[in-house]
Amino acid sequence: MDPKELTSRFIGTIAGFAIGDALGMPTQFLTRDQIRRYYGKAITGFRKAHPGHASDFLPEGSYTDDTQMMLATAECLVEFRRMDPARQAEALLSWYLNTMPHRTPMRANIRACRHLSAGRSWTKSGVFSGGCGAAVRMPPVGLFFYRCPEALVRAALDDCMITHTDPRARASSVAVAYLVARLVQANERSSPGEQVLEAADKVSSVDQDVAAMLRWVTQICHLAPEEALFEIGTSSDAIEAIPAAVYCFLKHPRQFSQAVLPAVNAGDASDSIAALAGSFVGAYAGLGAIPQQWVQEVENRDVLEGVAENLAALACTKNASEPVVNVTSNRQPGWKTQ
Repeated sequence: MDPKELTSRFIGTIAGFAIGDALGMPTQFLTRDQIRRYYGKAITGFRKAHPGHASDFLPEGSYTDDTQMMLATAECLVEFRRMDPARQAEALLSWYLNTMPHRTPMRANIRACRHLSAGRSWTKSGVFSGGCGAAVRMPPVGLFFYRCPEALVRAALDDCMITHTDPRARASSVAVAYLVARLVQANERSSPGEQVLEAADKVSSVDQDVAAMLRWVTQICHLAPEEALFEIGTSSDAIEAIPAAVYCFLKHPRQFSQAVLPAVNAGDASDSIAALAGSFVGAYAGLGAIPQQWVQEVENRDVLEGVAENLAALACTKNASEPVVNVTSNRQPGWKTQ
């Protein structure tokens, strides 16, 4: 693939995630009726969360802990040029200790970070949770290992283990990373639905229920978003959040706003679902598919683009583990930015 196109897709993946997250931030935890009650109408752009919301201290265009942890993962990959789960655990612990207040963190991630802060090894810090808190930090894993599917699976499982040990969380983590890897390589002959089915096959040995949900989602794309998302579910459980994001992507694989806004206005785990849907569109259609106003206004745009460019520079080398000159970011790590 042309390096410029590849870089556009890498930036689209990272920026698309953060933009989806920021769009979903004010509707997280809410029902559809509450979204209309608090905001008067459906969300169509960045908004500040309503007074009393857990994120009401954030300016509009701000993302949540999902993007902070995704950036921590990306920057670890750039710095160490491999998945080093011990270093990744240190990055997550740094987020836990140094970023205050936490931005609506998922309980499993907090519990795992408490275990790390008490001195537990990354192999013993994870908790038995089927939430999506590990899966949402997997897009950079998919980018970094996009040409190495076996290494991708190992990296996703190691990263997931730091916080989550439930098979559904493990399968969902692999599914997100693998789907991003396939989408970033897509061409005009590629079928997004077929790539989702490939991801389902890849994770069926880890958890058959997650695989079955992914296969089912490819069969209901004819349904309207409100109906489909009601059927799938929009909670933070991985078995709902990841299929919901995949549905939103499959419904409009090249149209960022049409893919992401239904997730935003579904409420519940809207930040996570919209983030993943945005990341999938960005991986498949590139940065140009994302409205430029949102690209300009999202929090820490330069950090997002810089991290994605560094990942792309590594991916363009013959071997992602080989040393590359001038690719390590000089910016502050993403989990310390506010």
